[in-house]
Amino acid sequence: MNTKKLLALAVLGFLPFAAHAGSFSAAATGAPGASVTLTVAFTGDGSSTEAQTDFQFSNTNVTISAPVIAATGAICQIISPTRIRTISPSGPNAGNDPIPTGPTSICTFTAAIGGAAPEGLIPFTAQAGTSLCFDVGANPVMPCTVAANSGVTVANQPIPRTLSYNPAVGSTITFAAGATPGTSAPSQNIAVTAAGTSGSATLTGCAITGTGAASFSVAPTSLTFNTSISQNLVVGCTYPVANAAATLTCTETDGDTVAPGAARAFQLACPAPTVNPTITANPASGSTITVSGGLAATQGLSLIDLSATGGSGAGTTAISCTSTGNVQISASPATPSGQGPVVQNVTTGQPTDIRVGVQLTANAQSPAGTITCTVAGQANLTYTVNSPAGVTTVPPTFIPSSSTWSALALLSLLGVFGLLAVAFRRQA
Repeated sequence: MNTKKLLALAVLGFLPFAAHAGSFSAAATGAPGASVTLTVAFTGDGSSTEAQTDFQFSNTNVTISAPVIAATGAICQIISPTRIRTISPSGPNAGNDPIPTGPTSICTFTAAIGGAAPEGLIPFTAQAGTSLCFDVGANPVMPCTVAANSGVTVANQPIPRTLSYNPAVGSTITFAAGATPGTSAPSQNIAVTAAGTSGSATLTGCAITGTGAASFSVAPTSLTFNTSISQNLVVGCTYPVANAAATLTCTETDGDTVAPGAARAFQLACPAPTVNPTITANPASGSTITVSGGLAATQGLSLIDLSATGGSGAGTTAISCTSTGNVQISASPATPSGQGPVVQNVTTGQPTDIRVGVQLTANAQSPAGTITCTVAGQANLTYTVNSPAGVTTVPPTFIPSSSTWSALALLSLLGVFGLLAVAFRRQA
């Protein structure tokens, strides 16, 4: 961090800020009379590219010395016997990108614990007005914070190793919105921190379940802690077509959670990118549609089959169809009536097809009219509609010779001829 930014830190320390930002922590554990390493770490907030804080503490039972830079670009200073200053390295890409959100060790100091120090925490707190976070332009983002329970823990007796989490167990981890389904979202870290002086702690069997599980990943699937350090679970998401939700569950075993351990769960949420569906049609735009034939004064029919592909999230495509001339249209399966507009908004699923009708006349109609469908964000779908000539003459009705009526008529005729024959004989 250059001199100008240090000056900005000093001047802007008196400005008001919004709440919530990156967090500094300081941690060391040891018995009375021991010299231990005090580790200072910083967890970014996803926005800040520069950060600093001054820790203040009582030196009655602890003496701080020997600052060591643990991360290239950090500044580690002893300001007074009761105050140390730590400045995080600038963010990646020459300070143009935010500081990583996982906990990063930036400084170490030697902490000499007094021989008469009582058991418990010697707290390290933020010096008023010194905990600051800045963006790439050295503008104040919001005040940095100092994690609770930061300081030197005096342990007259061994302290079992225990785990804590940032974000907290039960939290929902929501990924940033993206633009394209199937691409990777920026990963999210769950910082797992071990505290204590004895034993080990483990986090095992990390697995993702739920309806959207296929969209998420976690690595590694287990962590082991034999010292008081921080490690990360890295959670990833591949942007889905529809919003994805799942649950990440691991089994914790440590000093206060003995085997077989206890479940620690986090909710995961990954939003689907908003992509409007692409509309296609059969027959293709520009085609000539010829309706079916039939009797004059009846309606010849046809169909425009609409399809949607590629939409995701809240993406919506509006379709509005109208007709001209003697062409009538409707949303399938209704009988074509009127010239529209037939309007629909396509989000998920498939659009409704368009039925086409023309009243047939004695003469062919070429064209009978046109159809135009406007599609938001795409070229219009356009059609010319023709109809054949309707049938105007009806063929005579005839009775098939093999029908029952034909047989009865023939028998009746034969009966008449028989009566006539009898009559002629009597006259003779």
